[in-house]
Amino acid sequence: MRVYLVLERSRIQPFTTKSDFARMAANEIGVCASEGLITTQVGEGRYSNVWMITADGLEQMEALDGFLNN
Repeated sequence: MRVYLVLERSRIQPFTTKSDFARMAANEIGVCASEGLITTQVGEGRYSNVWMITADGLEQMEALDGFLNN
């Protein structure tokens, strides 16, 4: 459930790498980033300090929506 919350937050209201939310959800953010569900990459070789959802992250959210709503 906490992974879902990280994905939802990164989709609706992207958060900075040093935000209070990032500190609170550091483990879940690590999992999501490692799995390619969120990223700070904004272009080829360009990165920001904001976590944003990826296309894979959106797909994972849809899958989790189906699971959580059943």
